[in-house]
Amino acid sequence: MPLQTPLLDNLHEAVSAWFLGPQAENFSVLEDLFERTLNSQTEVRREYALKHGDPVFITPEMQQSQIFQDNRNFLKERFKEVLDAFNRYSVPFFSPRYAGHMNMETTLPAVAGMVSTILFNPNNVTFEASPITTMVELSVGKELCEMLGYDVKDDEGTSTKPTSWGHLPSDGTLANLQSMWYRRPHLYFYPLALRAAMEDGEPLAFVADSFEVHPCAAPDKSVLFRDLSAWDLLNLRVDEILSLGDRLHEQYGISATFLTATLDKFIIQSTSKDVLVSKFQIEEPPQYLLSNTKHYSWPKSAAILGIGSDNCVNVPVDNDARLDIVELRKALQDRLERKQAVYAVVAMLGTTEEGAVDSLVDILALRDEFQTQGLSFVVHVDAAWGGYFASMIRPNPSSPYKLPADPPDVVFVPTIALRESTVLQIRALRHADSITIDPHKSGYIPYPAGGLCYRDGRMRFLLTWSAPYLHDAFESIGSYGVEGSKAGAPAMATHLHHQVIGLHKEGHGALLGQASFTCRRMFAHWAAMSDATTPFVVVPFNPLINDDDPEKLEEEKRFIRENILGRENLDVIRNPTAMKELCAIGSDLNINTFACNFRINGQVNEDVEEANYLNNRIFDRLSVTAPNEEPIMLPLFLSASVFGIKDYGKCVENYKRRLGLETESKQDLFVLRNVVMSPFQSAGNYLPRIASAFQEILQDEIKNVVWRNTLAPQTHCFTMQGTDQLFLTYRPLFRKANGRLQLIVSATFADAREWKEYLMYRNRFPDSVFSINTEGQVLLSDILRHQTLKGVIIGGPVEPFNVVLSDIRVIKQRPLDSRWRDPEYPLFAPFYLYGTTEQQHIDHMLLRAPNAQLSADKVELNLDKKLPKEELERGALLMIDRQEVAMQPFNEENPPSFFIYNATFNVTVYRDPREAVAHGPGLASINETEKLASGTMQLSSKAIYVDYMELNTEDFVSDGRIITDYTSAKAPRSIKELWSEVAKEKLNTR
Repeated sequence: MPLQTPLLDNLHEAVSAWFLGPQAENFSVLEDLFERTLNSQTEVRREYALKHGDPVFITPEMQQSQIFQDNRNFLKERFKEVLDAFNRYSVPFFSPRYAGHMNMETTLPAVAGMVSTILFNPNNVTFEASPITTMVELSVGKELCEMLGYDVKDDEGTSTKPTSWGHLPSDGTLANLQSMWYRRPHLYFYPLALRAAMEDGEPLAFVADSFEVHPCAAPDKSVLFRDLSAWDLLNLRVDEILSLGDRLHEQYGISATFLTATLDKFIIQSTSKDVLVSKFQIEEPPQYLLSNTKHYSWPKSAAILGIGSDNCVNVPVDNDARLDIVELRKALQDRLERKQAVYAVVAMLGTTEEGAVDSLVDILALRDEFQTQGLSFVVHVDAAWGGYFASMIRPNPSSPYKLPADPPDVVFVPTIALRESTVLQIRALRHADSITIDPHKSGYIPYPAGGLCYRDGRMRFLLTWSAPYLHDAFESIGSYGVEGSKAGAPAMATHLHHQVIGLHKEGHGALLGQASFTCRRMFAHWAAMSDATTPFVVVPFNPLINDDDPEKLEEEKRFIRENILGRENLDVIRNPTAMKELCAIGSDLNINTFACNFRINGQVNEDVEEANYLNNRIFDRLSVTAPNEEPIMLPLFLSASVFGIKDYGKCVENYKRRLGLETESKQDLFVLRNVVMSPFQSAGNYLPRIASAFQEILQDEIKNVVWRNTLAPQTHCFTMQGTDQLFLTYRPLFRKANGRLQLIVSATFADAREWKEYLMYRNRFPDSVFSINTEGQVLLSDILRHQTLKGVIIGGPVEPFNVVLSDIRVIKQRPLDSRWRDPEYPLFAPFYLYGTTEQQHIDHMLLRAPNAQLSADKVELNLDKKLPKEELERGALLMIDRQEVAMQPFNEENPPSFFIYNATFNVTVYRDPREAVAHGPGLASINETEKLASGTMQLSSKAIYVDYMELNTEDFVSDGRIITDYTSAKAPRSIKELWSEVAKEKLNTR
């Protein structure tokens, strides 16, 4: 039984007893637990040997031998290497400065339960290999079911009513897979298999004329089972399906043995789904409906089970990243009208990126509504993260404990209640058909410990080859899952944690309550960190109360700064207005997602890519990425995620607007995330230290991102083309404001002698690419405005020489800001074609990043029509018959090797309908009515310029940090290779 005596006056003191502590303050407690474990292990082994008179197998003489000593010392040496590697490179989840993923140190009871069991190494896949831990796991499953609101069987086991059942698969992914497994082949196709077994000549034909069931749309009406259509069979209600076996036994005396043997040749475990689909002429595959923010395990599980990830249908989310109930209704109505069955609707109780809680109440109401129309589906709740938060609303009836009105301790950490909307969803869990819950997430249990709970325990029998009867409670758990081996240690760890701490608001709920209070206080820092005057902008994903009113929003931020930030916890809870604010802000469940932006000269940046760069730089500095950055050097740990436009839709577009970013380009958004699990972060007014550490790095990175996005004089470089008329193609940079422009101009030499000298060198070195650099640092806009360029020509073996160019005329000027780029690479490789009737040149259109600048001088065209002079002067569009989308992205590992001397291509030339100065996207879109000619093009000159490195430069900061993908938090291959080398060096890995 969990501790039932009243807790200490300060609940935080009780919570502090459950962990080793950020500085191992409870070392003596853990040392005692480990000592007890080893002493107990010694006692049990010696006692067993003594009982049976066994000899000593490892004698003192053996232990004194040289080879024994050598092996023992070798173990110690290798173990020291392991400890040293862990101590040097492991992320300090134990520290309050860790606020990244769903990780924290595990509780002392959980550690003790895990370690003590590992030495016995029980396998819960079968009862005889784990009698104790099997019963412990069944008990834990019952505890989880009870916490979630399910009915549990009484201790005497006398109840005949089907009740809940739960167990511990290794993680949430496996739990989701198993939940999908029982629904897909077993639950929904079980009535079809039973119906096939009742046909004439089959073993169950004798019941066909009298066996009745209750159809989905009319649960109070009885109809012959054999008269149901395939649609009706697929949509029987869950309870109706699960009762079929028991009713056959009650009405006809059919035994479980007979029914199991009979159905063996009909159920899809034996025949495959295709047999029943064909037999009953099911045209549309049943589907899953889930929010776009679902965990990746769902499409993965659908692929494994043969459902197909395409049949995991995404339902859009609203602006709070919760499943959009209006969109769900539309999806259900569409499937009802098309007679396409729905396996399940999955609700999220705590998304992994935002901590959002879907409206389970509304989803259950939709299930009831659509069942009256003949469409039934299972409701599963993915509460891998949020399930344990149910402990926050479960009372401890035997404890009189009340939170003191005036707690005196300076490190007092109060709990905070869940918002009412979240409580409503948690209370509705008891009506869901199944629930995923992970003890190794918000349960503070060591990995691996997932959980799966069924409202009706008979569901588990559908995972076996037996009929869904009320089975013996002592069957091996392994029969009901996909694991071939099942560790008993996680079950014992979870059990001891539950027993010591308790699954109620004064136990585990208090722990999560303190973390929730800390999360709200941390959110307050993110929300109030910036104002209208700061050079940076910090915007939490979850809005403040007055988010829609700029003036009131600034007032709310001021209130937070004055009444919450920097205040002691006791001061905050004594301030009713401050507590009201805290209760209203933040996410549903202990995750703060936020993003940063920047201002230049008071104007908020609108470029999504540059905001992504800023946030990725911050994440890179506040996470362990490279081995040369030891965790001890980091002042704070955060995690990151990407809000993809495909998944988040209007939700991420709304968030971009709040950040001051443009929304036309439909780019993904890189966001930062802090998960709060530690009850120690807000103790002793510690949170300001964390916020200060973050702000220091933010301000440092703001300098960098402002620099790269500020227009300033610099040296510019152009590739020179043509010997009858001079053309210049600018060498741009995607990620720097000064070079973020594709530019093609014509020009003349101000001095005829310089033009003559240039032609001489071109004729002497025809295979060389000549370029011109600006003389000194200038603004590109000044060159275009004054139509003059003073520069230095470089090419071949020629000594650089200074010239002046004038009469600069823009042929193509295309900004390369991320908002103006195409969302996808083009089908055919597009180029700008320009020049004179005698000489034509090309420059590759830069429509998306990364890319390659491909410029060729004096190409040889063989076309079916002559190109008009005026089209060459203004620049036409030339399409090479090569699949660019299949070749991109160009980079060091994948260079544009097709663009070489003497290469010949089939081409089509179109008139460019756009003005000289224009922006994308869609610059390469063509209309056949604009076609000018077609034929072939040969790269007949060796003066070819190719650049896929400098153009795509990601970072201009010389600190060794190179952000290679602004919309990815994944470590690049180069970083993983570095870690591989460290593991080889330190631990002798392969």
